[in-house]
Amino acid sequence: MRFKPGAATKTLIFVFVLALIVAIIAVSLWTQRAVSKQFVTATVDRGTIRHTVTATGTLEAVTTVQVGSQVSGTISALYADYNSRVRKGEIIAQLNPTIFRAQVESARANLLAARASSADAEARKQAAQSTIENQREAVMSAAANLEALKVQRDDALDFLRQQESLVASQVISQRELESARASYKSAEARCQQAEAQLSQARTLEKSASRSGLAQAEAQVKQAAAQALQAEAAVRQAEENLRNATIYSPIEGVVISRNVDVGQTIAASFQAPTLFTIANDLTHMQVIANIDQADIGVINPDNRLSFTVDAFEDETFVGTIRQIRLSPQTVSNVVTYKVVIDVDNPEQKLMPGMTANLMVTTAERDAVLKIPNAALRFTPQGATLQKTEATPSQQDKGTLESPGEALSGRTRTVWVADKENVPQPRKIRIGITDGINTEVVEGELQEGEQVIISQKLEGAD
Repeated sequence: MRFKPGAATKTLIFVFVLALIVAIIAVSLWTQRAVSKQFVTATVDRGTIRHTVTATGTLEAVTTVQVGSQVSGTISALYADYNSRVRKGEIIAQLNPTIFRAQVESARANLLAARASSADAEARKQAAQSTIENQREAVMSAAANLEALKVQRDDALDFLRQQESLVASQVISQRELESARASYKSAEARCQQAEAQLSQARTLEKSASRSGLAQAEAQVKQAAAQALQAEAAVRQAEENLRNATIYSPIEGVVISRNVDVGQTIAASFQAPTLFTIANDLTHMQVIANIDQADIGVINPDNRLSFTVDAFEDETFVGTIRQIRLSPQTVSNVVTYKVVIDVDNPEQKLMPGMTANLMVTTAERDAVLKIPNAALRFTPQGATLQKTEATPSQQDKGTLESPGEALSGRTRTVWVADKENVPQPRKIRIGITDGINTEVVEGELQEGEQVIISQKLEGAD
């Protein structure tokens, strides 16, 4: 017998299906509502925010001098070692001076010989000058003799003419005339002889002045140059002897020694380094490499601290002295060197240690702050988006110090109301320490619960 449901049964089934559908819808709505209300919040409070830049650097002495040798030789003695404290001008090493002393003696002997040669050349010059003076006097004497003979010749000529006149008047005899003519010819011959002697004296004078004196003067100059060269050689040999003794150029501490007694050093092209001396380890410096993204907020007014691995629980402070403009590029990373002064009165810090630096570029006390996660949160289904204000929308007056290049932007955060529904709040942010961000102004109040994330418990 086939069963046929009645009207009552059909009604009951319809009601059951309808109730089941309603129940499913209710459960779904309740689940969605439960999911949407599972927010993680943080309290908006006040506190201190610091914007910092981290870097590493190397500790160095402010003044470090490498002491070398200008001469080659064998180390015969060392008077300083690692960690030795030395004074300026103190002897710290000695090269064997035997060869240098011999070079000084040889140079001095050459100088004496050069000076003797110079004196001999000067004597020859004086002799040449004396010869010239004698020749000049001979010329003058010959000229004077010629003038006297010319006077005698002229007198003999006048007497001859007078005798010729007397002979024509038959006052004297022809013999007396011949005698007068002979006297004149004799005077004329003596004049000619005197003229030849004068010419010869002048020739000798010119020859002496041209050859003898010029040669003597050249010899004097050459001897003088050789003497100067010998004097320079003596000074060089004496300087090499002095350089065989190595002195400390500064007062400080020896931080490295590169030679031993008996070692031979060669200073042919470059002075070898014997010692490295640090001037004063109570005042040191750190050379740090700052990334180009951070160098714009670094300045001497920044507060700086650092640690070293040798003293992990101790914090040291420093002062920025110099930001060098010369960039360094390593693996496409551009950095700039920053020089930091460090006081080291206890001398705990040593050259070569790695300093882990923290530079505080900006700091705010008792400011409203929120977690950075709140700036990244947006509720599901929300249409608002976080925006960044244009420069004209920023209040430049509230940006008081460097390091705030990240500040002044307008953002949107979310706060849960009494019914646990997220409400947007517009704020303008300031500096950040990487965890929290300063709220410069906006609709957010201290004590409110800002949403930082949303839990999805119960959702598939």
